[in-house]
Amino acid sequence: MFRQLVTVGPNPGNLLNNINSLFTYHPLQISAITETVWLNRYNAASSQTSSPFFPWSPQVAYPILNAPFFSGYDWTGPTPVPLGPPGGFVLPINQPGIQQTWDGTSPTNSAHATNWDHLIYAYIIENTRIFDIFAKVLETYMLTEQLETPSRESQLFWRNLEYLIFGDAIPSMVWTTTSRSRRDEIADRLTSYYWMFGIDLSHAPDIAAQHPYQKPAAANRDFIPTFEALAREVWRGIVNARNTSGANDTDATVISTLARRLYDMMATRRINGNLSREEFRAVSIISFLHLAVQYDSPAVVDLKATASSPEMRLQKIAERVHMTCHAKSKPFFDLAAPFSTLLQSVESGAFNTPAGAQLLYTQTPPNAVSRNAEEVIDQYSLATGRDLKSQAIHVTGQPAASSLQAPRRAPIAAPSPRRLEGRSSTAH
Repeated sequence: MFRQLVTVGPNPGNLLNNINSLFTYHPLQISAITETVWLNRYNAASSQTSSPFFPWSPQVAYPILNAPFFSGYDWTGPTPVPLGPPGGFVLPINQPGIQQTWDGTSPTNSAHATNWDHLIYAYIIENTRIFDIFAKVLETYMLTEQLETPSRESQLFWRNLEYLIFGDAIPSMVWTTTSRSRRDEIADRLTSYYWMFGIDLSHAPDIAAQHPYQKPAAANRDFIPTFEALAREVWRGIVNARNTSGANDTDATVISTLARRLYDMMATRRINGNLSREEFRAVSIISFLHLAVQYDSPAVVDLKATASSPEMRLQKIAERVHMTCHAKSKPFFDLAAPFSTLLQSVESGAFNTPAGAQLLYTQTPPNAVSRNAEEVIDQYSLATGRDLKSQAIHVTGQPAASSLQAPRRAPIAAPSPRRLEGRSSTAH
């Protein structure tokens, strides 16, 4: 969600100013941002993803978002605290993701819809171990002096992490998913991943002892086999679309059938907006952490973890607290956003018909849907080691007898034992 906040909208402006300002907002301002995004979500009226949970009213959120001064932090002048993020400060209401959601006079004047990533985005990014690494860094800052004293900008960043991500959220917020009934947010998030995708995090065994979680019986255990079958058929379509000669065995009906199966899986889990808040919370906190390693942010600089890519920054941060990130962190970071886009399109029903399925592999004219699908196939193969560009091979038993008569041929002399020496009897 925070990725879209700083990059998506009528006027993205200076990206670094947007992110640096976000990290230094007061926790209540970030809370008002999440409430505003939820209120103006693009699918609020959808029958499958609508939710009965209502956020703060805009009359409550707008004054908080529009305040240049907040509890001792005045970014417009030298007093009372001469502190500000690098570059220009961006008011919360001017962040491109929520800009023009309300003009402060009438809620009916909202013009800009908000959006956030699919739950698969949070799942993929969390596989890098980014959540556990930042939790360890925060703990190290709080309880030891093993790390250098953070700058004032970094202190505000870590304060927001402690109160909004690793602490108890405000009970009245829509993204608060913990309570006395479900106290462990990490366990609840693992349950949501398994519920939607039928899979665990790559490091789930390492954290299950401290965060035991439930695996719902009604989970989408066929998600991965179905998606991989879809991806292989789409790749076949992409290859055939590029060929100028030869046979074309692309089957749009098969692709649409597989897309419809994924659509039905997701829709069943989301009846009456079920799991919508859990998804919102998961992608929000993971995207906040993701943004922190997207560039040399103040927190990265203070940890002496400057680098040229998110995965290298995360690895250097992990080393400061004697941890390590996933070896496939680069393809994970590269896969998360396009996979999110693809699954959101699947859930919209865009590929449920053969005509719609053709968008996934059409090359003339080139389209963004096909390019995104190809990127997912490439990065998924790198991240998992399973080649989606090769056709699946199904091993079957040899039939006892053929229904066709074998053609008559002249008898062939049996080979001598010497000729059989060194041959392998293994069937391929």
